[in-house]
Amino acid sequence: MNATSGSDRSTLLALVPFIGRGTRMQGIHDYPGAGAGYDRVSPAVLHSRWDSRPCGVRRALHRRSVRAVLHSAFGARSQRLERVKTHGMTLSDMEPARLIRANGGVLPRRALEQAGVSRGVLQRGIANGAVFAVRRGWYGVPDAPSAVVRAVRVGGTLTAASVARLHGLWTLDDPMLHVRVAGGASRLRSPLDRAVPLEKSHGVCVHYRERPSGPNDLPARDSLPRALAEMFTCAGSLAAMIAVDSALNLRELSSAGRAELRALVPSSKRRLIDHADPHCDSGLETIARMLPSGKRLSHRTQAYIPGVGHVDLLIGDRLVIELDGAGFHMDRKDFVEDRRRGFELVMRGYLVVRLTYDMVVHDWERTRGDLLVLIERGEHRWGARAHAWAR
Repeated sequence: MNATSGSDRSTLLALVPFIGRGTRMQGIHDYPGAGAGYDRVSPAVLHSRWDSRPCGVRRALHRRSVRAVLHSAFGARSQRLERVKTHGMTLSDMEPARLIRANGGVLPRRALEQAGVSRGVLQRGIANGAVFAVRRGWYGVPDAPSAVVRAVRVGGTLTAASVARLHGLWTLDDPMLHVRVAGGASRLRSPLDRAVPLEKSHGVCVHYRERPSGPNDLPARDSLPRALAEMFTCAGSLAAMIAVDSALNLRELSSAGRAELRALVPSSKRRLIDHADPHCDSGLETIARMLPSGKRLSHRTQAYIPGVGHVDLLIGDRLVIELDGAGFHMDRKDFVEDRRRGFELVMRGYLVVRLTYDMVVHDWERTRGDLLVLIERGEHRWGARAHAWAR
């Protein structure tokens, strides 16, 4: 049996005021080695039994904090836990920050009050730096997403591409902060300073649209389906579909979320949702696949070709589109493999077109026009130039 250190005895003594003489230690039988007769423990008994039978309690004290032991010993219902100190704050002081963090990083005061957080507790949290005031009636935690804090400071809810970026989705270049507000909203403020009125130079795209709250909405940010629906009315179909494909590819959008999104978009856009492609690994592939979709051409993303592997996009029978991202680079091994693949495709009769990020994102109209010329010439179909075995 291990000897008891002075720090362990001090830790045990720290528990005595919360246990009291003759009080029941709820949950004591959860520890290995605890047995009958240990229901009632006085300070004197605690000292005498520290080096004896309830070794599970001693081991727990060795490897857990006082707070963890109290939770195990007394149960979460014990009101005495509020007197345990953690970094200068009581557990009740920490509740607002924990609640706010679990709900997206920013909450209105009414939500905190409904959860049982008193004004005194909230003010202590602010004084200790665990919580800060975002704007009147709204409170956040220091590690809340910056975009969410800035949207609330403006006076609305984070939405559209700003929410898509929080989910790590592929989006087109869009530096704007997207904030949804009620139709008659006024007195909007700067995202950086609530004392300054909102101006165009602040880089905020305001969505004047009040929607009924959804099942997954948070007070300060829209759910992903609702945010994607906003993108269709703000950024256009192409930018929205890039985010939708990315959400499906990354499994950020479930089948239920997709159904919710379909119900939220205008009826003219629902066909696009039905044809969203979870196989698109990047926005470049979505942009490229939207070209044949508009022309009702057969196409496949991440199409598999024997002897070559997967290609980014196959239009028709033989037009292969390979896309290079913005940070595209390859080492010598990849370079050699890439050239082998290209040569194999040509030998099999395929027409290979490589497009860069700039060609797709910044010069798409010209690129699109050139691809359409190839399609009008029938280059996407097998012809006399292809051998019979490759058809």
